[in-house]
Amino acid sequence: MLQLTGCLMIIAGCTGIAAVVCRDYNNRLHSLSLIKDIYEDMKYYISYQKLTVPEALLRLSEKENNPFAETFFEIHEAVQGGNGNLPEVWHEHMEKALAYTTLNKNEKNYLLDFPSCLGYMEENAQTGALDELQRQVVHRMEELSEEQKNKNKMVMSLGIAGGVLLSILLL
Repeated sequence: MLQLTGCLMIIAGCTGIAAVVCRDYNNRLHSLSLIKDIYEDMKYYISYQKLTVPEALLRLSEKENNPFAETFFEIHEAVQGGNGNLPEVWHEHMEKALAYTTLNKNEKNYLLDFPSCLGYMEENAQTGALDELQRQVVHRMEELSEEQKNKNKMVMSLGIAGGVLLSILLL
């Protein structure tokens, strides 16, 4: 009876590990979706409301469902306070904010490279740069979604099969 309980626990543990790996893919997709929404909102603030990038960041920080709200406020305060230029301040603060996400290095660069794409362009050029960044994020989301469909099935199958195999070996 104790061996059967142990086997079931091993299978459940291996299945749980596989589920965590699958959840990481889902979290990455969610984070990329947030980045896409941030660019969409920023494009709206810059092109239609004629705000500067620091003012747009302040507006983004006021949104309740934005997990980067505090970071955007800190960046706005630092740039407005003259504590550095936007690219340096952005990179410093966003690196800290992205440290705890499941995004890989290339996906983090979609957000980290934002100020270097804008430069000192007029609003239409900034909107065009934001469109390009948004297209890149959407393209990566599509790739990751397709990858997730294929890998989730495989990871769950291997997790369960690994648990069963380990249980058999330990019996």
